[in-house]
Amino acid sequence: MSDKPVLLWVGAVPVPVNVRAAADDHWQLRPYRPDKALAPQLRQATLAVVYPNSDGCNPQYLGTVLMELASTPAVAIFLLDEQAEVARRMLSRRRGQFLCTSTTTPAEMLAAHFLAARALQPVIAELRSDLHNLRQSNRNSSAPAETIDEEIRLAARLQRDFLPRRLPEVGSARFGVLYHPASFVSGDIYDITRLDETHVGFYVADAIGHGMPAALLTMFIKKALQTKRVFGNTYEIVPPEVSLTELNEDICGQDLSSCQFCTVVYAVLDTAELTVTYARAGHPEPILVRRDGSVELLEGEGCLLGAIEGQTFEPRQVRLAVGDRIILYTDGAHDAVRRGSDRKFHKILGGLLTLPKEQLLTQLTTRIEAGSGQGQPSDDITVVVMDVER
Repeated sequence: MSDKPVLLWVGAVPVPVNVRAAADDHWQLRPYRPDKALAPQLRQATLAVVYPNSDGCNPQYLGTVLMELASTPAVAIFLLDEQAEVARRMLSRRRGQFLCTSTTTPAEMLAAHFLAARALQPVIAELRSDLHNLRQSNRNSSAPAETIDEEIRLAARLQRDFLPRRLPEVGSARFGVLYHPASFVSGDIYDITRLDETHVGFYVADAIGHGMPAALLTMFIKKALQTKRVFGNTYEIVPPEVSLTELNEDICGQDLSSCQFCTVVYAVLDTAELTVTYARAGHPEPILVRRDGSVELLEGEGCLLGAIEGQTFEPRQVRLAVGDRIILYTDGAHDAVRRGSDRKFHKILGGLLTLPKEQLLTQLTTRIEAGSGQGQPSDDITVVVMDVER
């Protein structure tokens, strides 16, 4: 087993000549496995060299890498070519444990960057350890811990007040929800709103990360996402792609100091025409289950929110029929039930997808609790089921 520090190459192979030369005999160069989660691979590395390639213009990819990086002590160096303008703009707005340099940086200079990044890694690890010890101390200290615990409980109660108290019934649309925070507060939020006599808007949002920062972002989303505009005695229903565009600008306009990104899927159902218009912002594809049991994934382009200004989102529309079902969910639901499987969420659920929605949500809850072992999953979980009934 080599005692050299691990340098994780996050990019297409082969590894560029200048990176190999910079690593030389001082690093154990290890290509990452794209079929596996990135965070565990980062935890085994001292340094990651990230070359976004064509994904350099994909804020969703970059946002995911930054969030995975923030959950580990590893330091990253981003190699950016001249065409990676989106990546440069996005990374320049963020602070974190990473450096940026050009793909043409000479090997000698890269080697110096590697050494500087390596020097940062123990400092980051020590800070994480100090933070962990401080949290443990707070748990063991009665008065401060009780105060913090009470404040978190109050925050959780406030967050739940933002959720629908009663699921609306509009036309033939009927809803069911599974909402399972990983802790007191959640980085997930959903809403189901009657927009008028024939339209209902519904969405699921997932703030990247956990704890209070993610929970605060969900409450911002709840208040900032525009679904309907009223002008005197008239009104207009805001199209989903417009809602997401405006929400993205609002989040970016806050100029948040930490990596506060979120994914959202927002849909508007017309119960008179039985059509759903929707837009996705980096969120898992909704599942459409037809009456005959066939399954479709509702695709659509759109990066995660809060990454970069000026993004647009693709509107999509699908026609429904009586007996059809749409399922929105956060990736925490998939992670909780996959048990090592890399299959898509709808394939893991299989026959559960056609059960009555109450049974589906009950069975899904059972699987989640069985999968977590302790009855408490590691990520927030939200599932919204919309049925078209007779």
